[in-house]
Amino acid sequence: MSTLKYPKTALVCAVAALALTARAHAFEPFRISDIRAEGLQRLEIGTVLTYLPLAVGDQLNAATSRQAIQSLYASGLFQDVQLERDGDALVIRVQERPAISKFEIKGNDKIGGDELKQSLKNLGLAEGELFRRELLDQVEQELRRQYYANGYYDVAIDPKVTEEPNNRVSLKIDVTEGRVTKIKDINIIGNTVFSDDELKKQFELEATSWVPFQRSDRYSKQKLVGDLEKLQSYYQDRGYLKFNVRSVQVALTPEKESIYVTVNVEEGEIYKVKDRRFSGETILNERYLEALTTTRAGDTFSRKEATESANRIEAALSDIGYAFAQVTPIPEIDEENRRVGINYYIEPGKRAYVRRISFSGNTGTNDETLRREMRQLEAAPFSKSAVERSRVRLARLPFIEEAEVETQPVAGSDDLVDIRFKVKERPPGSVQFGVGYSGAQGFLVTGSLTHTNFLGTGNRLDLSVENNTISRSINLGWTDPYFTEDGISQSVSVFYRESESVIRYSSGFNSNIVGANLTYGIPLSEFVSLRAGFGYEEVALETFPGTTSDEVLEFVVRNGTRYGTLQARTGISYDSRNRTFFATRGALHSFNIDLAIPGSDLEYFNALYRGQYYMALPYSFTMQFSGSIGYVDGYHSSDEVPPYEKFYAGGPRTVRGYRDGSLGPLDTPFRNPIGGNLRTTGQAELIIPLPIESDGKSTRLSAFFDIGNVFATPGDFEFAELRQSAGLAFAWFTPFLGLLQMSYAYPLNAVSSDRTDRFQITFGSGF
Repeated sequence: MSTLKYPKTALVCAVAALALTARAHAFEPFRISDIRAEGLQRLEIGTVLTYLPLAVGDQLNAATSRQAIQSLYASGLFQDVQLERDGDALVIRVQERPAISKFEIKGNDKIGGDELKQSLKNLGLAEGELFRRELLDQVEQELRRQYYANGYYDVAIDPKVTEEPNNRVSLKIDVTEGRVTKIKDINIIGNTVFSDDELKKQFELEATSWVPFQRSDRYSKQKLVGDLEKLQSYYQDRGYLKFNVRSVQVALTPEKESIYVTVNVEEGEIYKVKDRRFSGETILNERYLEALTTTRAGDTFSRKEATESANRIEAALSDIGYAFAQVTPIPEIDEENRRVGINYYIEPGKRAYVRRISFSGNTGTNDETLRREMRQLEAAPFSKSAVERSRVRLARLPFIEEAEVETQPVAGSDDLVDIRFKVKERPPGSVQFGVGYSGAQGFLVTGSLTHTNFLGTGNRLDLSVENNTISRSINLGWTDPYFTEDGISQSVSVFYRESESVIRYSSGFNSNIVGANLTYGIPLSEFVSLRAGFGYEEVALETFPGTTSDEVLEFVVRNGTRYGTLQARTGISYDSRNRTFFATRGALHSFNIDLAIPGSDLEYFNALYRGQYYMALPYSFTMQFSGSIGYVDGYHSSDEVPPYEKFYAGGPRTVRGYRDGSLGPLDTPFRNPIGGNLRTTGQAELIIPLPIESDGKSTRLSAFFDIGNVFATPGDFEFAELRQSAGLAFAWFTPFLGLLQMSYAYPLNAVSSDRTDRFQITFGSGF
C-alpha cells in the first residue's frame, strides 16, 4: 500500500509538508473506484465523506491528496490522518480526537466562577466536546496570567489528562493558589514638586502596614494601571501638562512573598491658560458658553476643569435636544511661553426627539403608574435633565428600590432616540401579626396591612390594629398620589385610639380619641408642594384621684373631659432628595401648621419645622444633618394646650440614648415627663458604606451625634439643658417587617434625674 500522512504536531506537520509534496509526486495517480475509512470509533463514514473534497470517479494525485488531508484536519475531528491506496480504492486511516468525558478545575477560589466556566465552554473545553491539547495549554497560561495580575505569584497550576475507554479523556486542572504577594514598598523617583507621601495618597495600592485586615497591600496589575492614571491626572490638574510616567518596575523577591514597585516620573513645567475659544457648530450664545467654562486666561491649566467645562456644555446642549453632542477640549500649546489655549470643539449632531419611552422590571406596577412620573415626554425634544429628573422621581417612589435609564439611538435614524427605564421594585407592602417591639411600649400585639402600591396603581393603603400595655387603636388610611392629572394628592384617614398613660411613665390619665382627616398635596413646582386639609377629633379624658398629675387635673377642671376640635391643616415643603428611603443627596424642608378652628372646644395651634440635608463625602461616605423645631400654644385669649398635644423628646427619632419621651419638664408631684410647648432637636450622622451593599439602598450603618430637649415655654430654653448623645445606628428595610432600626448611644451630659436607655430597637414602621 502507498501512504500519505500528516504528523500529529504542528511543528512536524510543517516540516512534513515538503515531504508530502515529494511523495505526492511519487504517488502514482489513479482514478478512485471506492472510498473506505478505517479507525472510526464514534463517527460514521458519512461524516468523513462530508469533509472529504473527493468522490468516487475523481483522480487522486499529489495536489488532490494534499487538499484532502488538509480538509480532514481542518474539520477538527481528527488528530491523525493517512491516505492509503488499495488497488484503485482510497483508504482513509484516521485517529479520532478523544471526547472530553469530564472537565473540572479545583482550587481556584480567587479566580474563575461561572464566568470562567462559560468562557471555557465557549472555547470547547467542556464535557462532550472534542479534546485539543493546545486549548488546555491556553487555559493554563490564561489562569497563570490572571493570578499574576492579582498578586498570586506563588500559584501552582497542574493540568492532568487521563485517558479513558472508548477514546475518551478526563481533564482536571489542580490550582494551588498560595499566598497573595504583598507590596513591601512603593517608591516614586523623579518628583521634586510634590512629596512622596502626597503622591502616594493618590494610590489605591499601599505598602503593607500595621492596619489589621489590610487589603490595599495586595498587588494587582489593574489597580496599578489605575493608580498611574490617577497620578497623571493629579499632575495635569495642577498645570503639569507634560507630566509623564517614564517607567514602572515591579520587582518580586526570590521567595515570592513581597513586591517592590518603583515609579519613575518626569514632572515637566507648569503651563498657564492662554485663552479659550469655541469652534465647530456652537449653537449656544458665546457669552453663555463662557459662563459654562471655568478655564480662564491666566489660571493654571487643569485637565479636570477643561473636561468638566466640556461636560457642562454637552449637558446644556442635551437639554435643548442635542442628545449626542460631543465637546472636545483641544489644548493648543505655546511651548515657548508655556501657555495653553483651550479650543472647545463642539459637534452637536442633529437635534434628537424621543420616539418611545419604555419600562422594564415593573412586574407589580402598572406602566401608567411609572409613566406619570415622567418629565421627559414622547415626541418632544430630548432633554438630559428631564430624563434624569424622571429617573429620580421613579427612584423616590416608595415601592421602587432603584431606577436606571438608558438612551438608545433608533436604528436607521439620526434624530430619534428611545428612552428605556429599568426599575427594581422593593416589597410594596407588608402584612404583620404579632410582630413589633418598642423600647417605650414593650412587646406589641399588632395586626397591620400596609401596601404602597395597591393593585399596581401607586395608591397607598394602611390598615392597622394595635393592642399593647398602654394603647389600643384602629387606623384606616388611603392615599391617592395622583387624585388629579395635575398631580394633586388626596389622603383620607379615620382612626380610633384608646390610650392609657399618655404621659408615658405614669398612669396619669387615659384618653379615647376618634377622628378623621382629609388632606391634599398640591405641587407648586418640581420640588415644592403645598399641604392643605381638615381634620376632626372627638376626645375624652379620664383621670384618677391620687395618680393623675396636678397639671392634668387643673386642665380638666378648667376645660372639662370631652372636647370636639376641627383643625385646619396647612404647610409647605421642599424636597430634592434622590430617594425617599435611605437618601444620599438632596434636602428636605417642611413647615406645617395645624390650627384648631375658632369655635372648637379647644383653641390651639401646632407649628413644626423639619429639615434634612445630605452631603456626599469621598469614598462613598455621606453626611446627614437633620433638625426640627416644634411649638404648640393656645390662642384667642387662651393659653391652654391639651396634654396629649404637647411635645416629647428622647428615643430613636429625637435624642437616642434617652428613654422614649422621657426628656423635658416633669409633672407635680410624681416627677414624670409631662411634655412641653417647645421642642428642638438636631442630629448629625456619618453614613458608612457597607461592603455588602455600598450603595445603601436597603441597609444603612451610621455614627451619630444627637442633641435636643423639650421646654415648657420658649422662655425656658437654655442651651446648656440640651441633652446630647453619640453612638452607632443600623437600619434595614426588611421584606416583611418594614424598617428595622437599632442604635446604641452613650448619653454625653445626662443628669441623675434622666432616664437613659442605651440600646434601642424598633421595627414595623417607616420614617
